[in-house]
Parts: sequence; C-alpha cells; structure tokens
Amino acid sequence: MKDTCCKKNIGETGKRGNGDGNVFLSGFTLLEIMIALAIIGIALTVIIQTVNYHADIMYENTLTTRIFQLAKEKIYEMEMTPQNSGGDIDATGFKYENTITQIEDSDIIKLKTVVKGYGKQVVLNELVVGKTEEK
Repeated sequence: MKDTCCKKNIGETGKRGNGDGNVFLSGFTLLEIMIALAIIGIALTVIIQTVNYHADIMYENTLTTRIFQLAKEKIYEMEMTPQNSGGDIDATGFKYENTITQIEDSDIIKLKTVVKGYGKQVVLNELVVGKTEEK
C-alpha cells in the first residue's frame, strides 16, 4: 500500500514516483541554474559595455559640436572687430586665441581662431577682403 505524505507521491521504496522505479522530479538542477546565471551575467556585461560605449560617443560628439560652435562665434566676432586676442571663454572651460595675418601684396586678411578645451582643439581659418583706405 502506498503512503502519501504532504500530497507527494511517495512509493513503496520511499522515493518519489509511482512505485515502478520512475522518479518524477520537478524544478531545476543546480547545473541548469548556474548555466542560466552565467548566460545572464555575460549578457548584462555586454549590454552595460555597449551602453557605456555609446554614452562616451555621445559625450564626444556633444563636446565637439560645442567647441566648433564657440570657434564659429569667435571668428564672427573677429569679422566685426578684427584684432588679435585670446583668453578664457565665459566659464566654459575653453580657451581661445584669435590671430590676424595680412597677406602680402593683397587686400586679403587671414583670420584664424583656435579654441581648445577638454583635450580637443578646433582651428578655423577665414580669408576676408580687407577694407582699403581711400586717398
């Protein structure tokens, strides 16, 4: 006669099953759980590295865009008032240097601005026809 204990099917041999030697086990083995955890760990590592990589790229693109915009602003200021200058840009952590060079035997002026900061540098050059003085 079969005994039932706690709604488990325990056979005459004292093992789970229906008594004919077949054992019915439910759940996962330790090996299956360890393999699943290893797969999840590898997947999470790859995902985190990918997210960090793309965040770094976004930061670099944002920084490059900002430094380029500042260089364009400085070259525009030089077009309005052409003079050599340099210094820090309003608490942004960037430094600039504006230089003006007269091209020999012509009315052309070369405007050059260099903006540096956070390990990056942008150089913009522009050629402008200088104003001639009337005699």
